Formats: sequence, structure tokens, C-alpha cells
Amino acid sequence: MFIVEKEMGVQVKYLYGLMGTRGGGAGRILFHDVKVPRENLVGEEGQGGKIFYQMMIPERMTSAAGALGIARGALEIAVRYSDRRKAFGRKIREFQAVSFKVADSLTRLDAARSLVHCTAAVVDRGADAALARRMVSEAKKFATQVAWEVVNDAMQILGGIGYTNVYPIERMLRDARLAMIWTGTSEIMNLIIQHEYYRELLSRGPETRDVEGDAAEADRSEEKVYE
Repeated sequence: MFIVEKEMGVQVKYLYGLMGTRGGGAGRILFHDVKVPRENLVGEEGQGGKIFYQMMIPERMTSAAGALGIARGALEIAVRYSDRRKAFGRKIREFQAVSFKVADSLTRLDAARSLVHCTAAVVDRGADAALARRMVSEAKKFATQVAWEVVNDAMQILGGIGYTNVYPIERMLRDARLAMIWTGTSEIMNLIIQHEYYRELLSRGPETRDVEGDAAEADRSEEKVYE
């Protein structure tokens, strides 16, 4: 895909080759000396970060939900294939090396689906922005990682034919890889998750039960040395 732009008065041609998600375009937008009238200001001046984080909630939810779709499709293909393909006179689904991959994949997929649905409910309530940020980050990180693992296992079940374009598994694998990068990498999700949880836990009032006190000798403060 070629994109021609003028950068500082010079015509520049960019070539973007996409490994996956080829149904979507990629390109750059360049602004030079752009002036925006005050009446066209979106939000308040200096609050771009706040707007960005609000925008990332539905963006990352879309990434998480989309990853579930990729994983579900790959697993269904692998299950149907394993019920047809035979080796040593038996359907390959009868071998634990295959059937256990199906069991693990389905368990991971259901866990990711549950987290995404629960997160969507929190976002819809709109009551706690910090909780929404944390859970969206968890959902995006977990669902995209699960999709990558499930598609990999699906390709393993199909074997060599899964690496070809006779089945869509190879495309799903390429598409799933991007999901762990775009709209915030998994590492950025980790940064948000731990930050929000530290802030949430350490700001709880005295009315919250402190499980640390359940120890038999929890009152021996002289034993609790932190430096």
C-alpha cells in the first residue's frame, strides 16, 4: 500500500506492508502549523490526556472482544478438523495430545470471555472510571494473549495444512499477533493494571477488613521489619 504525502513541502512516498489485518489501512497524518479555532476545541485545553484515556476504554474493549472472535473461530475449525482427520486408523481427537489442547483452549477462551463480559458490565455502569481502566486493561491483555495461544494450538492440531491458506488459521495467527500490540501493548496494560490496583488497595479506609490480621501472631509488630 503506497501513501503519498507532502512533508515540509517535499513529496514523500511511504510503503506500508501489513503482516496481518490487511482489511484495515495504515498510514500517517501530518500536521504542520495547524491552527484550530477556539470554538472547535474538543473538551478543555490541556485535557487531551483525559480525553485519550476515555477514548481508549471502548477502543481496548473492541480489541478484547475481537480477539475472542478470532479465538472462537480458530478453535471451531480445529475441533471439526480433529473429528475428521485420521492417523493410525483413528480420529486424531482420540489422542490426548490433540484433545487436551482443545480442553485447554476452551477453558482459556471461556475465562477470557467471562472477563470481557464482566468488564463490559462495569463500563456500562459508568460508576468508577479507575476500575473501568483497570478491568479494560486486564480484559485487553488477557483476551489477546488467549487468542494468540488458542490460534497457535489450533494450527498445531491442523499440522502442516494449518500453515497454508487452505484454512484461515494462518490468517488468524497473523491477525491475533497484532492484537497484543495495538491500542496499547500488553506491557502498557500491565503498567495500568498494577498502578490502578495499588492506588485502589492502598486508599481503602479502615472499614475494609485487613486479612493480614488473620495470622496467629499478627500483633507481633516487632517481627515485621520492612527495611
